[in-house]
Amino acid sequence: MTKPAKRTQKDEIGIYLKRQAWILFILIIIGWVVDVTWLDSGLIVAKSTSIGALLSFATQAVFANFIFWHTGYRARRHIVSQLYRGQMVKWLLTVFGFALIFITVQPLSAPALFIGFMVMQISHSWMLWHIR
Repeated sequence: MTKPAKRTQKDEIGIYLKRQAWILFILIIIGWVVDVTWLDSGLIVAKSTSIGALLSFATQAVFANFIFWHTGYRARRHIVSQLYRGQMVKWLLTVFGFALIFITVQPLSAPALFIGFMVMQISHSWMLWHIR
């Protein structure tokens, strides 16, 4: 016999976003420690890693706000449309965020920027896996 899907509550998502903020903070500290102790690059790597991670966190938070704009069975069409809108806004913010970062932030370590972004993306996926 099958069970209906468990509802994801806004409070749970808020808890996971707070955990993501802690992961962001830890990633910034690790980037700073690695930069100061091993690389001695004038905090370029730490700054780039932090900016990449912050971009990922900000776009994910915007996406979460879009998804939970409407709730309930009667708002199912609005929920689906908000899901599409949220994903579109998330991708646009990511593309324009990277463009803005590469244009305005100098000096910049591109590998560190992408590593920070990818670590946060992996942690987002890990958190989503634990919600289920």
